[in-house]
Amino acid sequence: MDDNSIGMLLGYHLLWTTTANVVGTPEQEDRWQEKILTNNYFVGGAVNPRDSDLKITSDGEGIIFNGSKFFNTGGVVSGVTVLEGVLDGTQDHIFTIAETRQPGIQFAHDWDNDGLRLTESGGVKFEKFRAPWADAFGWDAGSKKPIPEILTIPFATLLLPTIQLVFSNLYLGIALGGLDFATKYIAKSTRAWPFSGDNKDKAGDEFYILSTYGNFQAHLRAATALADRAGDQVSVVYAAHSTDRSSLTAQTRGELAEEVPSVKVVTIDAGLRVTSGIFEATGATSTKAKFSADRF
Repeated sequence: MDDNSIGMLLGYHLLWTTTANVVGTPEQEDRWQEKILTNNYFVGGAVNPRDSDLKITSDGEGIIFNGSKFFNTGGVVSGVTVLEGVLDGTQDHIFTIAETRQPGIQFAHDWDNDGLRLTESGGVKFEKFRAPWADAFGWDAGSKKPIPEILTIPFATLLLPTIQLVFSNLYLGIALGGLDFATKYIAKSTRAWPFSGDNKDKAGDEFYILSTYGNFQAHLRAATALADRAGDQVSVVYAAHSTDRSSLTAQTRGELAEEVPSVKVVTIDAGLRVTSGIFEATGATSTKAKFSADRF
């Protein structure tokens, strides 16, 4: 992809739109799918599991979020935001979704990292940010209790392998985009090396570049095949068990726990190999800011 930020925003949006399908009641699932589609919402999220700074209290009719997240993804441009926190006085987690444009949310606009510059993944603070109990996914709004047959089954844990597969494909897309950029750059701008003893008219015909890029291509093809296989496996699980979530066994869920992280390991390795290695062939000039190659 030419700009990996778009891939990350799209991947998170697609993940968050399925949140109610995984941990919500059937009524919540139907209602939020209709809301998202009818309003053409882009869905952001502040569900970084490494931060435990988001606390939930209740005012009777609603759940109130206070605290912060070190980063969120896409929240600044979102119509609705997915949140997760722990209900005060318990160890019970609540996922919910609420309209982003309300007074209780403040984005820090502090995202200035290398790459992924357009994802708006900076910090965010919540002060009395409210959602109704009816939108506490997998909870009974009357008793204010989690529903065990929804939240304690293997199906309820599918958000984790799904987002890890999103990341795996994001890394793969970045590497493919980087290789495409470098290939075009070499064809247009890289000069052939004049002192090799086997001089070529064009840099793209030099053995070193052909060997290096052939190696990159081979690794990316292998990573793509592995990612496609895992994607098929995850798709089969969703298709087979969405209408009867309790039918997903721990065994099948465990197989995903092996398959998807394997893809992530391979795509990270291949991605780092390619996105750092392309500069060995493009040359020092390709690192100029005007080419924005650091986006890879």
